[in-house]
Amino acid sequence: MIRRQLAPVLAIDALDAPGHFVLTLDSPELARDARPGSFVGALTDTQGERMLRKPFSVFTVDPGRGTVQILFSVYGPTTKAMSQLRPGETLDILAPLGGRLFAPDARPGVHHVMVGGGYGVPPLNFLAREIRKADPSARITLIHGARTANLLVGDDGLRERNIDVVPCTDDGSKGVEGKVTVALEPLITPGPDSAPRPPVIGESVASPVIGGEGVISGAVAVYTCGPTPMMKAVAELSTERGVSCQVSMETFMPCGVGICVGCALARPDGSYARACTDGPVFFAGEVKW
Repeated sequence: MIRRQLAPVLAIDALDAPGHFVLTLDSPELARDARPGSFVGALTDTQGERMLRKPFSVFTVDPGRGTVQILFSVYGPTTKAMSQLRPGETLDILAPLGGRLFAPDARPGVHHVMVGGGYGVPPLNFLAREIRKADPSARITLIHGARTANLLVGDDGLRERNIDVVPCTDDGSKGVEGKVTVALEPLITPGPDSAPRPPVIGESVASPVIGGEGVISGAVAVYTCGPTPMMKAVAELSTERGVSCQVSMETFMPCGVGICVGCALARPDGSYARACTDGPVFFAGEVKW
């Protein structure tokens, strides 16, 4: 159930990456109800002016303690105000938001490959943790892209859970040099049980369906979130290789509940979806890139 709440701030921690913070909130209901891909609409006061709500993906949850974390970087009035919050103060949030969320591919033995960059890494971290919790033997890889090494933030706690993390940096300062697709390409090859199937607009993300003319690999499932050019490249490569690919769209979402239609997303058939309630997660073939 979506609730508006003034969530108490428990901690605000600055990261090594310049201008990046992790905000820990006391919100038992959100910690219980959030799922990978869920986001919150945060509202702040900036010099006495009420800003529009801004969307932030849920990073981690601890249902036992009733805590939720949000990872963000300072880039505007809302995030600047959030960075100045102190323990004991509150943040006005509307949550949990999101209609179609990430759904782990349920096929036995599938290799879950996540590709993220920037704000796209936190929901993939959440997803990886949930998959590991449900299946201790699952094979999980996160390909983590950034411009340079000190911007590789958000993969906390994954290596300790036996999740492979492959860093990729544009400048080669850590891990693979180049775009995330350099690391993704060798991991996605069609499996022997591949079978063609046309896209079904509006079908549940829980079904392993892709749009376009590709087929589905029986060995790999890709999940991606981050800058649109990165996701477009990942989606196109996955479709070309016949691999199921779920994308969590990052776009402007003023209301988060489907009323303002400020997050309209073009589909290949000429129709439009509301990224906040029809998504934010779509199959690669459901998006007009």
